[in-house]
Amino acid sequence: MTELFEKYNDKKEFIENRFNQLKSRGLNDENLIISLIEKEIIENFVVPKKLKSEMYDKVNYMCRRYMDRIARFELDYDFVPDIDALKYALICIFESAPVFHSQFIDNHIAPYWKVCDYHIDEVLTVFDTDDFLKSADEFLLKDIPVTSNVQFKVALLINKRESKLCFRWNHMLVDGGDYKHFVSDLFRNYNEYIENKTMPLDFRKGSRSYKCVYDDFNESDKKKAKSQFAGVSPHDKHTLPFTEKNENDNKFIVRKSVPSSVFNKARETVKKYEGTVNDLIATAYIGAVYDICNLPENERVGISCAVDLRRYIKNINRTGYTNHTTFMPCIVENKGENIFDILKQVVECNKKNKEDKFMGLHGLPLLNIGYTTMVYAQAEIVVGLFYNNANLAISNVGKMDLESLSLNGNKPIGAAVAGAAKKKPCAMMTALTINGNLQLSICSVGNEEDKKMLENFFGLLAEKIKELAEY
Repeated sequence: MTELFEKYNDKKEFIENRFNQLKSRGLNDENLIISLIEKEIIENFVVPKKLKSEMYDKVNYMCRRYMDRIARFELDYDFVPDIDALKYALICIFESAPVFHSQFIDNHIAPYWKVCDYHIDEVLTVFDTDDFLKSADEFLLKDIPVTSNVQFKVALLINKRESKLCFRWNHMLVDGGDYKHFVSDLFRNYNEYIENKTMPLDFRKGSRSYKCVYDDFNESDKKKAKSQFAGVSPHDKHTLPFTEKNENDNKFIVRKSVPSSVFNKARETVKKYEGTVNDLIATAYIGAVYDICNLPENERVGISCAVDLRRYIKNINRTGYTNHTTFMPCIVENKGENIFDILKQVVECNKKNKEDKFMGLHGLPLLNIGYTTMVYAQAEIVVGLFYNNANLAISNVGKMDLESLSLNGNKPIGAAVAGAAKKKPCAMMTALTINGNLQLSICSVGNEEDKKMLENFFGLLAEKIKELAEY
């Protein structure tokens, strides 16, 4: 550390205090500590005591009445990662994005994040198991209170030479889209440390504001985009056949895997109709809704589909880890004679959505007005009156990039994503593809009967995909 003192003589007190702080948090590699401190000095980065609560933070907090606010992700490997390297990479990304180790202060006037002290053992848990699924669910279904000093939890489950990495985090911080960036950045630094005992420390430190979506528009389009006050919604009241809410209901995750042999054939069929994977998933979901709800063939059904607003951000590295997801409606007017009639309507509906230059940006200015023209306690009530929480919805995280998820050359052999545990009657399905397989899940709050119903729903949905594959 002597060389650092000589190079930055006027920063000696800061260097010494920061060095001791990082050591106390579990970062025991002194060379890595020095690299991190020097990068902070060069970038003039100082860990703040508190952070602004962004609009999406507030929206997700408001949604606590519908869900538990926790997002979940799993990655399977046929090797065991280096625990120290994983700890060090986690500490470095936490230090670069202090909102990960912050408490949400529910101030009635203006809520904010209070940056907290922490130790890496509060973030990463490591234990042996002989039942990956059971241990994963026990970890993933736990809560993270907004009053916790860390808002991101990781578990490394080990069974001999295999492992499962589980992530759960406060959805107020990061959505599925930025989780992919988070874990890619985390693993890139892990890999560099394994290889060279150093890290690039190239984590994102930019703005978490929703307004970043407007930055790359020209002035004329930016003005129009900021004028999209009217929200869009499928205005659909259909629900899956859940039981009535009960105080004894518990959280659970239902998973379903569609093998590549079926999924890839279904994708080829959908392409012939000029459709996408999102169209395929929406078609199968809607078809399963018609069946499990015994709806009349001429009944209109609408669902909400997640849209990643990062499509409007040319350089994502200039932003911080945050939420940039909204929803667009996907509506079919009738069931038709077969699954292909549903597919045609889904493709047509989503094509019209994509023709909108400002797809997904509708309603954001109105949300902003709600949260900026009133004190927070009042804004939460008012926004809650017009905020639409869809009963039927899907979110496709997309194809997993195996290279970016590789640990020291070991690619994941499996993955799954589960969104927040939604209260009945909400049924938010999350999806991803890995190694050609389609992985589906729903995280819900209910009883065994509800769980069996959702398992049946996934069975019907898989049959719809099979029908597409057999075209």
